[in-house]
Amino acid sequence: MYTQDSFFDLSPLGQFGLACLSLTLFALVFAVARVVLWRRPAWLRVAGALGFFWAFVWLSPQVYYTYYWFLFTDLPVQWVIKPPVSVAKIIELLTFQGRQNLAAHGQALMGWALMGAAVFQWPKR
Repeated sequence: MYTQDSFFDLSPLGQFGLACLSLTLFALVFAVARVVLWRRPAWLRVAGALGFFWAFVWLSPQVYYTYYWFLFTDLPVQWVIKPPVSVAKIIELLTFQGRQNLAAHGQALMGWALMGAAVFQWPKR
């Protein structure tokens, strides 16, 4: 399914770095969402989780482009963030109907994890 994914065009070290970057971004967004949405009503936690997910999908391409810019020296320095993504795009991602690659599926899993954490809130230490 993922044999044509650009992830596999990277060197093993590049793949490792990309995986670490993705896990770090996931943990950061998850932690910030948890702090901001803690002790809010359930409906607001879910709406907030969707908001954090939307912001991640919209803004994260710049972070990933910067990572690729460090890997490939011939990439120009540029701004790659486009106008905010639509609600239809978010629904497409969350229902796995969009692009069939690791990035899209990882984003969908992140969205579901954020919403799951919003619905099934755990005690804060």
